[in-house]
Amino acid sequence: MDLSKLLVNSNQIQVMRVLLCPDKFKDSLTAAEVCDALAQGIKKSHPEAIIQSLPLADGGEGTLDVIRKIFGGDWVKVLVKDPLFRPIEAPYLWVKEGRHAFIEMSRASGIELLTNEERNPALTSTFGTGELILNALNQGAKRITLTVGGSATNDAGMGMAAALGYRFLDEQGDELAPIGENLVHIRQIIPSPIEAKLREIQFQVATDVRHMLHGPQGAAHVFAKQKGADDDMIRQLDNGLINLSTFFPNKEIAQSPGAGAAGGLGAGAMFFLQASIHLASEWILELVSFDQHAAQADVIISGEGKIDVQSWEGKLISTVIQRSQVLQKPIILVCGGLQEVDKIPESMQHIPVYPVLVPPMSLEEAISQAASHLRKIGENIIL
Repeated sequence: MDLSKLLVNSNQIQVMRVLLCPDKFKDSLTAAEVCDALAQGIKKSHPEAIIQSLPLADGGEGTLDVIRKIFGGDWVKVLVKDPLFRPIEAPYLWVKEGRHAFIEMSRASGIELLTNEERNPALTSTFGTGELILNALNQGAKRITLTVGGSATNDAGMGMAAALGYRFLDEQGDELAPIGENLVHIRQIIPSPIEAKLREIQFQVATDVRHMLHGPQGAAHVFAKQKGADDDMIRQLDNGLINLSTFFPNKEIAQSPGAGAAGGLGAGAMFFLQASIHLASEWILELVSFDQHAAQADVIISGEGKIDVQSWEGKLISTVIQRSQVLQKPIILVCGGLQEVDKIPESMQHIPVYPVLVPPMSLEEAISQAASHLRKIGENIIL
């Protein structure tokens, strides 16, 4: 008998394997910082736990940081126009192997680039995003992935297309500025001089929403209010989206899930770039080999800055939950704030949720002190 093996087996301790896979806490912590804070707390109460951090993203801010950890690559900084046509330096990720450019539209056309007073989707443009694409083309890109989310715009990619050489004319034949309020005035679209070159590139769009281009569940009616629009502007913008869709070769573009992403940029990318559209949460989870990591875990902890009704409907958290359930892994959620509790689907009401913001705590404290509160949550979390 091997006595040493017997002693090892008799002294074995059950080790808990924890997979941390949150999204960012917007305006507070990156996904990696959320992982770090939770890990520090968990280690206090469970020092024997084996913790793996797998920061995630949903196609909006922070997506390129996640992608760079997977593929490497170099940042390329470009002087472009922000949503109001002011000069700004914006980066994209260039992976030389495969000549693949990853462009996060919010870096050039995001709502976080504007003050609350400046937000107006009738006047904003995706022109800067188009300039990033143009630079990637000149770099020799063969594949371009455009991640969309957090936009300040509702121009359906009119600005992006204008930066790539498309021209938009009104009924007098005058050229229109590529902004949201001018969508409704388009009567003719002049093709880009580099249209043939664009057709040689493989474009794909990663989005975190499934909304169609126009109508009650379209870009303007669902998202324009949070970008600064009032009811009259929303109706005008929706009419503009309808007008642009009359130029599409088929109705499927406007009705495709994700066409309304980033103020209609999803549809614009399909029309002007012949891009394919993918749900960002599923795309990201495939990139990071989520299933393989989750299969090795005893418990999975995910979350995001705000959990509300949209979180359960195709956003990152719902996709993580679905994958975890298929693998029969228990899941726990953390968040900055938990809203619309009455709208949590019945099938998900059993999932433990640990919010940072608990009355009487102020929102300001929840944002500024999120890391310390997450460390405490990690320490007290029931594994």
